[in-house]
Amino acid sequence: MHALMKVSLFFARLLELYSFLIWIRIIISWFRPYPRVGSFTYYIAKAVDPYLSVFRSDKARMGMLDFSPIFAIGIISVAASLLSVFGTLGFLTLGIILAQIVQALWVYCVSIFLFFMIILQIFRLIAAVTHNPAMYAANTQMHLSDPITNIVRGCFSKSIPKDSTVSLIALAVTIGLYIVLKVLFLEILYPWALSLPI
Repeated sequence: MHALMKVSLFFARLLELYSFLIWIRIIISWFRPYPRVGSFTYYIAKAVDPYLSVFRSDKARMGMLDFSPIFAIGIISVAASLLSVFGTLGFLTLGIILAQIVQALWVYCVSIFLFFMIILQIFRLIAAVTHNPAMYAANTQMHLSDPITNIVRGCFSKSIPKDSTVSLIALAVTIGLYIVLKVLFLEILYPWALSLPI
């Protein structure tokens, strides 16, 4: 059992290193999407691109942004966490597995999505207040924040609100949603999963 725990810790560290290489690949791809053959970045791309290509999908893209690497890193993070817990404790329970999944869902999916929505709502508010057509046009290309904005706009059934009013309320709603979901995931679901006896 002791040898299996050491092997688990070793593989956990390997996965953490692989995750680090993915982050390097993501950052480098912003400047050089196609690395030169034989370069250091070329070998990093050869190591991580086959794994990343499994997650590539048009559904994970929003405009020029591709969120699929975040999902790929999230899965590696869950696997590394589980291996690390097993390597430390010598056992895994269903509760521990569920807790790691809940935490990864928050960190790598929900919080990033909501944080990005908050940024878009801020840009939309600035565009509405300053009446900057270029900023407004750029912001309308990103439809991620549209559902909340449309719900807020729908609440004003008897009058037509200003864009700045709608944007401010939508921003407040998005921040409130972030806080509520953070409490749900990290303060309620995570401890509940850890407390499961199985």
